Amino acid sequence: MVKSKDYLVKLQLAFVFLIPVIPHIELSKNLQLDDIPVLIFFALFAYNIFQKNIQNFYLKESIPLIIYFFYIVIQNYFINNNLFFSDGYRYFFYWSLFVTVLNIKNLKFLNKYFYFLLIFMTLFSIFSYFFKIDLGVDSYNYWKIGFNSNSWIFTDGRINGFQAGGPNAFGGIITCLALYCIPKLTGLKKDLIIFLSILGCFFTYSRAALIVFLLFTVVYLLFKKEYMRNLTILLALLVTINFGLIERFTSEVETEGVEDRIQMQQATFKDINSRSIQDNIFGYGFGNVGIVRDELKSISEFSDDLRPTSPHNSFLFVVLNYGIVGLLLFFNIFLKEFIIFLNLFKENIIKSNFLFLGSFVALSFSGDFIQNHSISVLFFLVFFKLKSEKFHEQ
Repeated sequence: MVKSKDYLVKLQLAFVFLIPVIPHIELSKNLQLDDIPVLIFFALFAYNIFQKNIQNFYLKESIPLIIYFFYIVIQNYFINNNLFFSDGYRYFFYWSLFVTVLNIKNLKFLNKYFYFLLIFMTLFSIFSYFFKIDLGVDSYNYWKIGFNSNSWIFTDGRINGFQAGGPNAFGGIITCLALYCIPKLTGLKKDLIIFLSILGCFFTYSRAALIVFLLFTVVYLLFKKEYMRNLTILLALLVTINFGLIERFTSEVETEGVEDRIQMQQATFKDINSRSIQDNIFGYGFGNVGIVRDELKSISEFSDDLRPTSPHNSFLFVVLNYGIVGLLLFFNIFLKEFIIFLNLFKENIIKSNFLFLGSFVALSFSGDFIQNHSISVLFFLVFFKLKSEKFHEQ
């Protein structure tokens, strides 16, 4: 009976790892292909509750997440006259994921899931580059899955994964997964994963992802006193030089991408400084404003040919949509674990959970990582895993 219980709950969590590798393709008016693993997760969640495989809802431990959930739902009702919206669904999903994770005392089996997902994404990036694998676009009709040709002088194109958010998101999730897996590996396998992950991340041509990966990995190796493994990093970088590493960081054309993000964030700060006290406290509401370069305004005011986005900073996104109150309630979800991290900084900085979470947060300052739920689901999974391990230690 216990084995059956464990199997069904583990199976439920397995579908979480399918979310980043299922493309956003329309199946019907109200159903996308990447909705399928979420729906199966909910079906198994309900079945596990019915079968009493999940018995404890950990309401006390859920309070920060529940408060944030109710805040954004109530705010959306008053601003958009609607109780049901995508962010509300997503945070209800995160609550059910939290409950599921806390109902399992031993989560070591998740390490295999993270490892296999990293291998798949890394090899997909490398093979897509060399074999120019092009699987076409998804419903967002923007980035191709796999090889994206372009007019750059120094390279043939960028590699995108199956998730939303394009090559930057793909490079980011490879970075975070690698930093999670590296501390759990030894010997040649660790060197091989470092080498392949650098290549996989590099072929997305995401500068932020590569910088964060190198910085966090070097710091980890220094703290672990595994100095010789820096040669593995050096070897991988020597390989990438042949495919445009230096040009990606120095080309004048390539600086336009950085300038674009600076303009977006400057426009956001300018808007925050000029908007009403009420809008700063409570935000504009979900999905009401967008940004194109240095223009921030209502999405309805942009022409149909433009593609308004958020400010490419997850925390500014929260401030715009949910205000200062929303940002504080969001931070409150992670406050206890952040204090634990600071109190044992030297020990925690080399641990898998904190390396994943730290790198994800770092990337969120230059991208919409927390709002990209096709990859942030792994961020919340790792965070809930950390909470579960601390909770069951008591």
